This record gives sequence, structure tokens and C-alpha cells, in this order.
Amino acid sequence: MIDQGKDTLDVRLLRAALMFIMRLLFRIEYLGLERVPKSGPLLIVANHVTYFDPFWITTPIRRTVRFMAWDRIFAQRLSSALFRWLGAFPVNLDNPKFGAYKTALQVLKRGEVLMIFPEGGRSPDGSLQPFKEGAAYLALRTGATILPVVVHGGRNVWSAKMTLPRPSKVRVEFLDPITKDDFDTGAAELTDRVRSVILEHQRRDAQC
Repeated sequence: MIDQGKDTLDVRLLRAALMFIMRLLFRIEYLGLERVPKSGPLLIVANHVTYFDPFWITTPIRRTVRFMAWDRIFAQRLSSALFRWLGAFPVNLDNPKFGAYKTALQVLKRGEVLMIFPEGGRSPDGSLQPFKEGAAYLALRTGATILPVVVHGGRNVWSAKMTLPRPSKVRVEFLDPITKDDFDTGAAELTDRVRSVILEHQRRDAQC
């Protein structure tokens, strides 16, 4: 697995190559990178429209990042090897708690970063879908900080209705972290809070 937390030549070259491609194809822009905690268990919670979302979000983050991916991706040897190398582990969308939850706990207990798309899959039209409560349960269980992230413009690149992606402007916005000191509610309330923050910034961007 690639460890983006390492400052080695191969990791620097990979990051630079990915960033060059993303700037060339998507004119990608990052806002709020300074809000990413440099240490401690972290849950990145983001909206999900395209298969590019994990790469758009994690490339500038200089930490070890793991993320859940649809288990069918791991059925093919090549795609399985690639996604595992990038830090992914499989989740069964019909039974997400099976296996993936235990792995997620281990990632956070090691003080690493876990990225979750709580909609459970790609949004069919770019609008924010209802959130599952898994991320909130993990945060309450481990005390991990939650970092809401909004990907703007993804539906213009590769929505669920598009066969192939196309170049278009993308902005990735890192919002204010929610720390364990703010966990004064249950999983349902915490889930609603995170979703509301992401939805607010989505709507604000649409009005600009």
C-alpha cells in the first residue's frame, strides 16, 4: 500500500504526477487544506458523485489514508491490486458492517485517516443523498475527528448517467473539523449535523 505520509522520492513523484494530471484535466482547486489535522485518528466524510473522488480528495494529504471501496472492484485481480495499493479495502454494500467495520476500527485506532462516503454509493444526479450512520458510529467509538469535505463539479466530469468522463472544473473544499469535544449527541444527530454542513456548502456553491 502506498503511504502518502512518507516523504520519499517515489511518493513525491506519484503525488506530483497525479496533481499534474488533475490540474491538466480538471483544473482542480483546493480550499481549506490547512484544516486537515496533521496527526491523530481522522474520518474524512465527503459527498460522492464520481469514481475519481478518492483521488481528488487524498492526493494533497500528506498522511496515510485508507478508504472503503465496493467489493465487486476486488473481484478482478488487476483492479484489486491497484485499489489495495492505493489504500482501499472492500465493503459489501448490502452488508457494510461485515468485515469492513472491523478494518475501519483498526485504521482509526492506529491513528490513521479513513475516508468514508456516507451516501453508500455515487449520487445518481449529483444531489446529496441520505447519509448512513457508519461514520458517526466510528467517530463516537474511537473519538476520531470528523473532517467534512465537499467535491464541487464532479457531476460535470463523470456522473452516474455518463458512460465516460470528460474534462471539467473541480473544486475540493475541506471544511471545519468536528472534534470529539463536540460529540454531545448520538449517531443519528451527528450524522445529520455532518450532512447539513456539507449540504449547506453545496448549496452556497450552486448560488455563486
